[in-house]
Amino acid sequence: MYSYIISIDQGTHSTRAIIYNQDGSVLYQVKKTIQLNYLSEFEVEQEGDAILDSCRVVLQHAHKFIVDHELNNVAVVISTQRSTVIAWDAITGNALSPALSWLDTRAQDDLEKLNLDEREIKYKTGLPISPHYGASKLLWLLENNKQVQTAENNNNLLLGPLVTYLIYNLVKESPLYVDYSNAHRTLLWNLHTKNWDQSILDSFTINATLLPKPVPNAYIYGVLNEFDYPLVLINGDQNSSVSGHAYNGDNAAFVNIGTGGFVLAHSKQLPTHNTNLLVSVSYSAENKSEYALEGTINGAGASLTWAKDHWGMKNIYDTNWSDVKDVPVFINSIGGLGSPWWKSDIQAKFLAQGKSYQDYSESQCKAALMESIVFLINRNLEEMRCHDVLPKRLVVSGGLSADLCL
Repeated sequence: MYSYIISIDQGTHSTRAIIYNQDGSVLYQVKKTIQLNYLSEFEVEQEGDAILDSCRVVLQHAHKFIVDHELNNVAVVISTQRSTVIAWDAITGNALSPALSWLDTRAQDDLEKLNLDEREIKYKTGLPISPHYGASKLLWLLENNKQVQTAENNNNLLLGPLVTYLIYNLVKESPLYVDYSNAHRTLLWNLHTKNWDQSILDSFTINATLLPKPVPNAYIYGVLNEFDYPLVLINGDQNSSVSGHAYNGDNAAFVNIGTGGFVLAHSKQLPTHNTNLLVSVSYSAENKSEYALEGTINGAGASLTWAKDHWGMKNIYDTNWSDVKDVPVFINSIGGLGSPWWKSDIQAKFLAQGKSYQDYSESQCKAALMESIVFLINRNLEEMRCHDVLPKRLVVSGGLSADLCL
């Protein structure tokens, strides 16, 4: 048991370090923002070096607090944005590609050409076939990025989930690991064998030697280069939300609303695969796995960023919408419609024919966006009820939750 935990929360828009004591009280926290780059509606990237630097910066601040307050017996845990992938040089650790965001769907057409067996993929991975997950993005990098191709020819290419790139650069001896929850979001990892699925790898023509070794969430990943703290647990950000609240029992659904929105219900056993929702690993240790039934909403906070860029609503985050009476209906397919539809080809638009944002006030536009998020959350809760998941209460969190719950 460690006396203090430094929790690194690496999200889409920022990286935070939070120091907890054994009681779960927050002693210190620090945040560094990072840039999310929309090259087009389908191409969404981040700079891997900038994300890595943000982790180092917040760790340095956390370390200073620990030294200044003479704290001992400290360990590190990391939660990261899922489905974001990157390629890097095995010798230098330097990024060879941008980090293709979980919001990136540039490989949609390539994915459709593969003619994958959707039922087989869903059974093996618990996921629908979608360009949001890592496999098609990794294939896109292998086929389109010249630096990646050169590194592969020189036998010094590594690729995989973003968290592996961070581990490789932050931990002594550059271990090549990925936790189950982040491996899961590649669409290449088998829920039943808890390893890369060779037939799916073959379908995407991805060589397993380029990928990290999947290990449980709770695992001794190594010791940090700079501070000698052990890294003892890694999890996906949304998985961390439900596993961290596991003590609340099975009667709650966890709604986390950040850049994306996620609805999760805890399950000790592997949930049914006969669902339009996701089956996720919420937590794993040696000889232990816990799961969650999960709904995904791509256009949560991302919809406000989208409106800022596409509608020119520079003050959208501060726009008051709670008193709007005449709220238009907005089809929120920003980033693609997630569960339970899984459609990437639906245009984001107002339902009223011929109407655009120019026909409404800024307050009406924001109200339409916020109500669309509520609708999508409720639709996922309805889907959970179809599978006898009947939460009696909601636990709501995330940066957008305060505005949404006015």
